[in-house]
Amino acid sequence: MVSPSAQQSILPADFAAMAELLPDLAWAANPRGRVIWGNQRWREYFGATPETIGDNDWNSIHDPEILPEVARIWTHALTTGEPAEMAFPLRGADGIYRVFLTRARPMRNANGEIVFWFGVNTDVGELHAATAALAEQKRLLEILNRTAASIASELDLERVLQTVTDVGVQITGAAFGAFFYNVLTDAGLAYQLYTISGVPRANFEKFPMPRATQVFAPTFDGTGIVRSDDITVDPRYGHNAPFKGMPEGHLPVRSYLAVPIISRSGEVLGGLLLGHPEPNIFTASHEQLVVGIAAQAAIGIDNSRLYDKAQREIAERRQAEEDRLVIMRELNHRVKNLFAISVGMVTMTARTSSSTQEMAGTLSGRLRALAHAHQLIRPSVASDDQRPMQTSIAALIDRILAPHITDRARQLEVSGPDIPVGPNGATSLALVLHELATNAAKYGALSESDGRVSIAWKIEGQAVMLDWIERGGPAIAEQPQRKGFGTDLALMSAKGQLGGAITHTWNSVGAEIQLRASIERLSS
Repeated sequence: MVSPSAQQSILPADFAAMAELLPDLAWAANPRGRVIWGNQRWREYFGATPETIGDNDWNSIHDPEILPEVARIWTHALTTGEPAEMAFPLRGADGIYRVFLTRARPMRNANGEIVFWFGVNTDVGELHAATAALAEQKRLLEILNRTAASIASELDLERVLQTVTDVGVQITGAAFGAFFYNVLTDAGLAYQLYTISGVPRANFEKFPMPRATQVFAPTFDGTGIVRSDDITVDPRYGHNAPFKGMPEGHLPVRSYLAVPIISRSGEVLGGLLLGHPEPNIFTASHEQLVVGIAAQAAIGIDNSRLYDKAQREIAERRQAEEDRLVIMRELNHRVKNLFAISVGMVTMTARTSSSTQEMAGTLSGRLRALAHAHQLIRPSVASDDQRPMQTSIAALIDRILAPHITDRARQLEVSGPDIPVGPNGATSLALVLHELATNAAKYGALSESDGRVSIAWKIEGQAVMLDWIERGGPAIAEQPQRKGFGTDLALMSAKGQLGGAITHTWNSVGAEIQLRASIERLSS
């Protein structure tokens, strides 16, 4: 121990008197680096007296993690005689560490020898805290700016939500986060797990989706934010069966923060949920940041929805335009066929009529039937002329096949239940039947005087099965190698408009064709 009188003898009296009144911690050390004097502020901070100044143990006043670096810098100064400067925490008498900027300078005599070292510790804790806070704010601002830019430029919904979840975990220090996206199901409103951050998705997949419990309801109803220092002691926790809290094996959650994601229209899109196994993690500042992210997420989801809707509408319009052009081409083909069929009917009627009056009456009836069949097809492309209508399969068959038969009782057999056919279904079914009838009249059973067609249909589940069987026509040697455009149109109508299919069986005695169609599509 160095006595007070020895200390005063080392320090000039006027120098010691001046340093005694400094607001900073001032101290002096002998040439070997041992502290031998401290001013009043220094003594008060460390709880020392003039007599015990030299008793301070570095291990007791320095942070153990920083002490090796402090010792290295101080040793270097003592060895080289160079000034030393460093910021590090010092433990006060109250046990609290505060950051000080320490500067030490050697004091030399006339011969250049170091007589003592003089040092000053300036409290820079507030400055360090402000600097750290500023750096943190800068970091968060950069994250938010990047997030806003990323969400604004991203139209894929899953990537938008993953970005939001990752950023929520990053800026709050959460251990894990989840974004639940609202999905309307037949049973009501449900919550579909969409994105996870911080832990594998498997940690959530084995558990049921959140329900509108007291903890989750404010988030998924959009009525408020839930921030709890310890959700396990929150009065809203643990009231709902069957788990009465977290299921066994669930990730441990103490700190909890949940924010609803609300669209510009007011629709609650979902919720961002953040958790941590330790209590008291999330602050009011974290809450404000997540609210900001939630607003950006809502914009991103709205944009993604609008984009998806626009893409669907474009695809639907493109498909509708393609279908319209196909049908227009086919109608042009049908119009040409109408003239050919009309000429054929004139010739056939002329051969079988005994008088001009009989020929005129028979031919007029057939031409009217042909016009009715064409009228059933035309509304598909003349949307301004569509009128609500409903018919039946039997009525439609009679109208479409009327121009192609001369003796209904002998040439046509029809059987099946009464199934209503709506405007859209009638148009599509007419295309199919017209194609079958035309082919039968040109190449099949209806091209021969003894030919006949049997048409029967029945209901199987949610579909109608219609069997078209031809007999008495030209013998079929083999399956046709060439498929015409009309056949393609019939297949397209059956599959695309009627939600079914067409299958052909080429027997030597006649063709057998089966049409499957959705009951719902037929009635539309």
